[in-house]
Amino acid sequence: MERIYYGWIIVSVGLLVKMAALGFGRFAYAMLLSSMRTSLEFNYIQMGLLSGAILLGYLLFSFIGGTLTTKFGAKRVVASSLFISSISMFVISRLSGFIPFLFITFAMGGAAGGAHISMTTLPMAWFEKRRLGGALGVVTGGTGLGIIVTGLILPYFLTSLGSEAWRHCWAFLSLITLMVAIASLILLKERPGQTLLLPYGSDEKSESLPHERIGDGLSLRAIIVIYFIFGFAYNIYATYFVAFTVEEVQLPEKVAGFIWSIFGWMCLVSGLIWGFLSDRFGRRRALLWDNGLISVAVLIPLLFHQPFYLGTSTFLFGVTFLGTITIIAACVGDLAVENKASVYGLVTLIHGIGQFLGTTLGGYLKDLTGTFHLTLLSSLIGFVLCTVLIFLNKKSKGEKNPLTLTFRK
Repeated sequence: MERIYYGWIIVSVGLLVKMAALGFGRFAYAMLLSSMRTSLEFNYIQMGLLSGAILLGYLLFSFIGGTLTTKFGAKRVVASSLFISSISMFVISRLSGFIPFLFITFAMGGAAGGAHISMTTLPMAWFEKRRLGGALGVVTGGTGLGIIVTGLILPYFLTSLGSEAWRHCWAFLSLITLMVAIASLILLKERPGQTLLLPYGSDEKSESLPHERIGDGLSLRAIIVIYFIFGFAYNIYATYFVAFTVEEVQLPEKVAGFIWSIFGWMCLVSGLIWGFLSDRFGRRRALLWDNGLISVAVLIPLLFHQPFYLGTSTFLFGVTFLGTITIIAACVGDLAVENKASVYGLVTLIHGIGQFLGTTLGGYLKDLTGTFHLTLLSSLIGFVLCTVLIFLNKKSKGEKNPLTLTFRK
């Protein structure tokens, strides 16, 4: 019987790592935001600052995590980050003061960044380019799995355990994260050489990849600019959409949680879908369609407030959201540069700055106007701009400098 290639074990553990680090450490906050704000009597500026603290830790340790991964190896960084994330979640479940919250949410965001960078770059050693997009797509699906768990289980806690139920939610997520940390410590391996295997696809005949065709690649500078704007745009929607449906549209929390779980279910497969499409049709072309569809997803709640349309919005957002993240990671994996973990860390650092600005501006606009409409409009403008920049960017096949950004007229 043919043995299962160990790279798929790496990818499977990566799915759980992303679930805990990002699905819980980043996106559970959006699900618990309204309950925490009411219980703690914080305003939206304060809640935005807490989200910003998560992002600040995330973006700072995205860069540091890449450097640490290069020096100490991905396995150690992943496991250490998850243990820190678990501890942070448990401490959050016990806190009340705003200043302590800032420090601990910063630590949780930093742990998410460290685990995210190291886990994303680990499959790059296990899969060749023609398989990398699909493998990374499976790993990024863990974020969707985390969103499914928070969208389906946390609303039950929130409605049955009283006004302090959000504390039980964080403790529950802390326990699961601890279990994933232990699994990653046992099962992750740094490279195929540790199992006497070659990277998956290396035994196949060498051939030109679809995304290596002239005009269908992205330079590193283009990746950085587009990923920065994407971070600004997506985190506005991801942070405030549930609060928008509960407080402005006035949907029950269970209905809002179900709608948000649709986003999670679609995230579970979106990375795989778009990773495969980028392997098949090219990174730039897949990225263009992905951002075009996500723009439609954000436009819908600005025009329609019925549950069906809101569900359609989360469906489209979920099926495209992790597509950009997967394709950008694959683009970095395609670059002929050394220390890809550090390069991806830098790219994610810039991406995180965009997220920080987006979530902070989103909270400010809500408090300023009393409505989420201008907040969501800012997100839409960002996605449309990403789509335009992707369309204009064109990197020639012979371009040797990855920092060169060219636009076709």
